[in-house]
Amino acid sequence: MSNTHDYTSTGWGHNITILNIKDDGLSISLAGWGMGLSDNDYIIIKNGAETTRYRLDSVEYKRDPTDMWIASASFAPRD
Repeated sequence: MSNTHDYTSTGWGHNITILNIKDDGLSISLAGWGMGLSDNDYIIIKNGAETTRYRLDSVEYKRDPTDMWIASASFAPRD
């Protein structure tokens, strides 16, 4: 079962940075901080005044700090 992680409000220990945008935003790579993200989960991020949902294709947590992760994601519009 996949979970949805809301990153529309960010702060210390719960933040993202988009590293790369491909295919007009259909694929992105990002780095972030926060626990509990897994492959095939969804992440909601800000897109101007709106929000956009992506499916996390792969998530790799770093050793130091342990809550830092790198991910690749695919655009996943809501139903």
